[in-house]
Amino acid sequence: METQALNVMAMAHLIMLSLWGGVVATEAVIEIYPFRKRELHAATIRFHYWIDLLVELPLVLAVVTTGIALLLLTDPVTPLHLVKIGFGGSAVAINLFCIVVVVRRGRRLERWGDDGPLWRASRTVLACFATGLLCAGGAAIIGFRFALERLG
Repeated sequence: METQALNVMAMAHLIMLSLWGGVVATEAVIEIYPFRKRELHAATIRFHYWIDLLVELPLVLAVVTTGIALLLLTDPVTPLHLVKIGFGGSAVAINLFCIVVVVRRGRRLERWGDDGPLWRASRTVLACFATGLLCAGGAAIIGFRFALERLG
């Protein structure tokens, strides 16, 4: 029964991670486009603001919840599990920081319009994407190894 619960939770975690990854990839495309067409910057800020609040933040919370549940079902927890948690936790922390930047940027746009700080914030968002992707990649590699061990 414990193995079945572990497998179900691992599948739920993978689904949440996949959805989150798709949202982040979409946001990266949206964020890059205004650097080619400056007139789309304000629209990008507004779109990303609502995507973060309505879609991404709930997905990040679901990823964290399923990850904690998966950890509680895992016995034994090895040092490699802790490394994976470190990578995953870093990706989550970076993403939460990015959500704060996106929300502040969106509120600033509504108050004062498009200006230099908004472009700096947009570059910060792209830097978060790149850094978070590296952390998520490390967690994914280790996670796939664990999945293969469970299947094998």
